[in-house]
Amino acid sequence: MIKVVIIVNPISGGKSKEDIPALAAEVFPACDYCVDIVETHYSGHGYLLAMQAIADGADTVVAVGGDGTVNEVGRAMITDTNVKFGIVPMGSGNGLARHAEIPLESRAALELIREGYSELIDYGDVNGHIFFTTAGTGYDAEVSHRFSEMGDAFGLIKRGPITYFRAAIEMAATYVPKEYTIMTDHEVFHEKAFLITVGNAAQWGNMAYITPQASQQDGLFSVSIVKPFLYIEAPIMAVQLMSRQFDKNEHVRTIDTRHLRILCNDLGYCHVDGEPMLLDQPIDVSMHEAGLRIIVPRQRENRL
Repeated sequence: MIKVVIIVNPISGGKSKEDIPALAAEVFPACDYCVDIVETHYSGHGYLLAMQAIADGADTVVAVGGDGTVNEVGRAMITDTNVKFGIVPMGSGNGLARHAEIPLESRAALELIREGYSELIDYGDVNGHIFFTTAGTGYDAEVSHRFSEMGDAFGLIKRGPITYFRAAIEMAATYVPKEYTIMTDHEVFHEKAFLITVGNAAQWGNMAYITPQASQQDGLFSVSIVKPFLYIEAPIMAVQLMSRQFDKNEHVRTIDTRHLRILCNDLGYCHVDGEPMLLDQPIDVSMHEAGLRIIVPRQRENRL
């Protein structure tokens, strides 16, 4: 009997999860699977539920929600790489699911989990905060903070790509690039930057490829440092971002490294898998190879 624990965040992405129990019952036959479905009730609850599931002998733990839910559950999963991590993406960005080419339709995602093919992927940490897709500071982190406030102010139904785009436009007109000291495995340099994104995956989510060459199985971060640019250049950069050509832009410097240290006199917000937070300096980013066993399609168009 295969034990599957499905952890559902009922409010992530403003999407209803009411059909998950019925779909799970159809996809996982009772003769072969023991399926438990539990819901999160507060921030951090997904991590605790996943830890309990592992302690109770789960073979597979599934996160149903957005990037925040995936991060919470995934953080527990790095303690035991024999347990498989499944994702049913139902958030605003779905960065890890999109990078791994996991179906965005719930039934298809559950069927993929039933197939059970898994691979080990890398993960990173920023001052002890685990991330699986991207982390960074600058403009994108401030947008994440604005986006989180807009969700609180206007209700979860507003949390989605349109709201995020609105936050991005509002910030773009007023954001001032900052001076950073950046230390990698090979060099130390000073750079004025619009944003710095450390990519373990190629995209933020919603097919926005901020670090298009990033792989989750090469033991390296792909870092995009976006230098100041003219406001009229933003549309071209946006097209490059969505077409996986962002690293070709003259204002983008790309670095591959296992470790990164960032210093700034006026750091502001950082983000970890899209979640905004204030961190103490210096910002230290470290790579952890092959630390999460994730269920993915057996054949994919792109590498992990």
